[in-house]
Amino acid sequence: MPAAVLRSAADLRGGEWFRLHPLTPVLQGGVVLLGLAGAGLAALWETVILRSILVFAGVEEDDELSGIALLIADSLVLVFLGALAVVGVSALVFWFQWRVHVVRMDDDVLEVKKGVIAKSSRRARRDRINTIGVRRPLIPRLLGLAKLDIQAAGSDANVVLAYLPYSVATAVRREILQTPKATDDESEPDPQVVTRELEVSLFRYLASLVVSVETIFFGAGFVGTIIAALTAEELVAWLGPIAVVFGYVVYLADRFFRVGNFVVDSIEGDVRVSLGLLSTSVETIPPARIHALQISQPWPWKLLGWWRVDANLASSPGSANKKTPAHTLLLPVATTQEMMRMVELCLPSLREDTSMAQVMTLLHSPHSHWVARGLDERSLVRASPLARYRIPLSAGVTGSAVIASVVALRCGRWISKLALIPVPRIQSSSVSQGPWHRALGLSSFALESVEGPVSTRVLGLSSEDARGWWDTVQALVVSAVDDTTPKRRGRRTKA
Repeated sequence: MPAAVLRSAADLRGGEWFRLHPLTPVLQGGVVLLGLAGAGLAALWETVILRSILVFAGVEEDDELSGIALLIADSLVLVFLGALAVVGVSALVFWFQWRVHVVRMDDDVLEVKKGVIAKSSRRARRDRINTIGVRRPLIPRLLGLAKLDIQAAGSDANVVLAYLPYSVATAVRREILQTPKATDDESEPDPQVVTRELEVSLFRYLASLVVSVETIFFGAGFVGTIIAALTAEELVAWLGPIAVVFGYVVYLADRFFRVGNFVVDSIEGDVRVSLGLLSTSVETIPPARIHALQISQPWPWKLLGWWRVDANLASSPGSANKKTPAHTLLLPVATTQEMMRMVELCLPSLREDTSMAQVMTLLHSPHSHWVARGLDERSLVRASPLARYRIPLSAGVTGSAVIASVVALRCGRWISKLALIPVPRIQSSSVSQGPWHRALGLSSFALESVEGPVSTRVLGLSSEDARGWWDTVQALVVSAVDDTTPKRRGRRTKA
């Protein structure tokens, strides 16, 4: 294979093999090895080398060193030669790993090979690539490097290119997403138009973490441990409140640094999400990849008018396996106008003013007011009056409706939730009945979606309404499938 390092995205057009950045093996696994070597060297310096120098200088006596330490002290050259040998062997292993870690791309597939002893080869068909995320952990970011998380359709079909210079990584991303016909043209592709849509300020995000349900639980735990410490009248009992405060600070720091600096851009109809203060992650999400969208509002946010937006995305499990963000969080905290804008970007069918008005009606009004505020009686279902014995807090707001080819599922009082599932993305639907529901003559209705944080089930429907709603949704799904399935031409038969 050629020894060339990938320095330009245009080089991939030839279908030849290229190597990644020379620091790739060090950043992938060598950091741990270097850390262990550094810890061993520090321990050796403190216990042997430094004391040997002090003995040689006459500051300490010889009898303070053990027999092994004296042996090593008499041959410091061997110690340094051993350390040099470890460094040399590690460098040789890293060099071999870098030599065999190669990538190539042609009109059909993107292929990555790596491994010295345990070899691996991964391929991703270009026509099945859904999206490509740009990840920049802290140390690679300081070195100006990034990795590409290529997510393709299929089970465990994702590919990672790590690491490349950031400018090269962004250019390679565009090159991979270009169609083969476009890559045949030697001219540079037109630059993409990026529009800044939303930006979450650090102050508001930190305030949302403090004004949250989690803070209430931490506060309750803190008060409980304070009371226990005062009752015990022992100094060791105060470790409980200290542990709670420490855990709360760690929780805030983890969320703040991991999700802070949250920015949403739109690129030619796609949604690009960027997050992270120390380690940054950028991913472009086409609306077709969004299988379910959820708008939620914990009760501490109601007075502030803040909302949170999550999504179930196709091809997200691979990201979790590589310990990279799945980007199912689309907005950590947003005003009503920002939330509505995000819904319009993710679900273009809801961009009409009447559709968004109906979405806000589902969020703010009890189901007894839905028809009076513009929702069609024939395209909605509401929880049964008996549901107050099953879901006493949320029975008055629970229900489902169809808005512009989107099935909406409303539930929750403690945390208000509205799930929006485009009809073409619905995989299946079901009606189920547990013991409590059966005793009350109720059923639950659920829509099947890809895995994610969005809940797609409503409780407390009367069994008759649930079966009727199941028929309604199934008819919409069948109609959507018929509209998107190409018609087959009839075969000609010979006379």
